[in-house]
Amino acid sequence: MFVSLNHRLLYGLLVPSSCIILGSIIWYYNRQKNKQVRLNRSEYLVLEVQVPHYCVGSIIGKGGEAIKRFQQQFSIRCTFAKDDDKCLTENYRILVIRGQRQQVYEAEVEIRRVIADLPQYEQIEMFIPENMCGYLIGRNGSHIKDIRDSSKARLNMDRKIIDNLENKTFTRLIISGTSEQIAAAKTLVEERLYQLEQKKQGGDNGFAIKTNFIQDDNEIIDDDDD
Repeated sequence: MFVSLNHRLLYGLLVPSSCIILGSIIWYYNRQKNKQVRLNRSEYLVLEVQVPHYCVGSIIGKGGEAIKRFQQQFSIRCTFAKDDDKCLTENYRILVIRGQRQQVYEAEVEIRRVIADLPQYEQIEMFIPENMCGYLIGRNGSHIKDIRDSSKARLNMDRKIIDNLENKTFTRLIISGTSEQIAAAKTLVEERLYQLEQKKQGGDNGFAIKTNFIQDDNEIIDDDDD
């Protein structure tokens, strides 16, 4: 009788105590979990880095392999913002880096190191008379491709510009690359235009045409043959 009563009393004390202890453990676990979630959120960072256009290809790599390795190395995500999302000058694109704060900062340092190690690119403009563009480009772009291959510079025919004073139309040629590459490409372009000038002079019984070249300071110089 007394043994049974003691067991009942013991069970009556143990069950509520166990519930209290178990509840306390669950409460403490949830509190630590929420604290860790808040901590993780506070450590998450989104960072934007300006990347010159000439560096974009090197950072992405062939088939995106370079940027994939970069993300795996630092355990972050990085993507180039679309032009309509981030409007900067035409010389830059925005690289968005997302991840834990420390990894993002380390990734930023590495990106800036890659940019600094790449050769510094420049850009100049030349204005080509419209009647000379076809000869400069060549059939199926063969001539301008030769200039690209020889100089290693980038050449892009941009837009047409009308000179109302002389009633002539020019096409803007943008040359970009290192200073040595630009100088080589500019020389090859001028040589090509000079060849056309000589051909027209010979074919038109000494009729001299006027060739307009653009200098780096964007001033047009008239080169007239006597």
